[in-house]
Amino acid sequence: MFSIKRVMASKKVQKSLFARESSGLVREINWLTAMFISMGFIAFYVLPISYLSGLFISPNGLIVIGALLSWIVLLPHAYLWTKISETYQRTAADYVFASRVLHPAIGVGVGLVFGISQMIFDAAIVYDGVGQLQTGFSALAVNFGQPYMGIASFLTNPMIILLIGAITFSIVIAINIFLPRFTNQIMGAITIIALITFITTGVLMHFVSPYAITRAGYDYSSIISSASKANPLFSNPALATIGLMVFTASFLPFVNGATSVAGEVKGGSKAFRMGVLMALVAAGILITFFIASSVSSLPSSFYIGSGVLGYSNLLNPVFDVVVSNPNLPLDLFLVIGSYFWYLAIMFAVALFVSRYFMAVAFDKALPTIVSYVSEKYHSPVVAHLIDEIITISSLVIITVTPLSSAFFYGMDTADAMALLFGFIIVILASIVSISLKRGFQFNGNKYFMLAVSIVDLIVMSIYAYYWFGNSTIYLGINMNAETWAIIASPFIAGIIIYFMMRAYRLKKEGIDINYTFKEIPPE
Repeated sequence: MFSIKRVMASKKVQKSLFARESSGLVREINWLTAMFISMGFIAFYVLPISYLSGLFISPNGLIVIGALLSWIVLLPHAYLWTKISETYQRTAADYVFASRVLHPAIGVGVGLVFGISQMIFDAAIVYDGVGQLQTGFSALAVNFGQPYMGIASFLTNPMIILLIGAITFSIVIAINIFLPRFTNQIMGAITIIALITFITTGVLMHFVSPYAITRAGYDYSSIISSASKANPLFSNPALATIGLMVFTASFLPFVNGATSVAGEVKGGSKAFRMGVLMALVAAGILITFFIASSVSSLPSSFYIGSGVLGYSNLLNPVFDVVVSNPNLPLDLFLVIGSYFWYLAIMFAVALFVSRYFMAVAFDKALPTIVSYVSEKYHSPVVAHLIDEIITISSLVIITVTPLSSAFFYGMDTADAMALLFGFIIVILASIVSISLKRGFQFNGNKYFMLAVSIVDLIVMSIYAYYWFGNSTIYLGINMNAETWAIIASPFIAGIIIYFMMRAYRLKKEGIDINYTFKEIPPE
């Protein structure tokens, strides 16, 4: 009789552990919106700028082949996250998976790594978005003079950058909080404009001429000759090509945009195959097309030389296209439309960050209020406000304080945080789950999934080796004890927070949150 009562009491305690029986979120995300979220979170719109800027590091790499392979080698990665999303259709599905397969403290560390690193990343996107407008209006000034020259100069003012960035991001957060039923449509419209602008810019890159570069005030022949001054990081063309691919590792591995909202996606397995796997394929094809078009009109030596000379404007395709096409309506569309590249990313990241904080709080490893979902608006209000406060604070640091260089030092490590203490740990959880039959299992052939996971681990490890082995090139930092502490800090904080919250809730509430991680949260 005593044992029966104890079992019943245990079940009652476990049931009370979750913050709520239903998350209360709006569940209207179809496969197309899930795909848009994934493509925005991959942030492929800004990848050509990063890729072209990195050519002077690997001038002997195979440019188009590198762009093509950069997403092909990540197909196993996207497939693994597709299966995680299909199998665990919960908010922040990869966090839920890792925290159930591995120790809960490790899972909480992973959840905080994804959330914190992407808030830092989002602050950079907000900042760079205004920079994109400044570059675009500088190109308009070449063609049409005033008032565009004045606007470009106006956009260099740090306070203006802060004001525009803060207002824009606040609007993104406000829409997510107060208009969640319309967020999908708004995001869809922004994504369509971003895609049209991206494709149009890619097509027009094929027609950029040396004459236009000279007309913009640059010595084209000097740029070409400066390419010979580049110091290759790798002499072997194969290694140099991988070196180029590593520049995409700050963007393409982030396929978990749709995974973050897996509990809100309608359409079952098909929705996640389209939302995760096909998002990478679509983004990869567009990137390859864009890079191929860029080097079809201007030789690789142009981009290499521009990198050597530090001509950042010339490494921005929108600048090159606008100065080559003095057509005011078209140019205004391209300049303003390219800002939508950054808006699409902001919307995706805002969704992502809020869901990870909410999911960790849902398991009671953060204060329960963080998981609060408004009954009126059906959105995670507190989680969004945390994102708003930290992102805007980071933007302030970037723009108007002497700490900007120190912040960028940390920002450059944000992707390293996610790679090392996010993606790789989730991949290891997959291998543990399959090989040791521990925790919750994937649907489908386990041997195939094990092979996919191992291949993914190899690819991520190669990227990590390049990043950390050449950190001054790829991250702009020297790897030392301080650097490692910064990279590991969110993960370590997550582990500490888990044990602190477990002790607190045992003492104050009489419950052990460890039970939470024995089952899938009831959404």
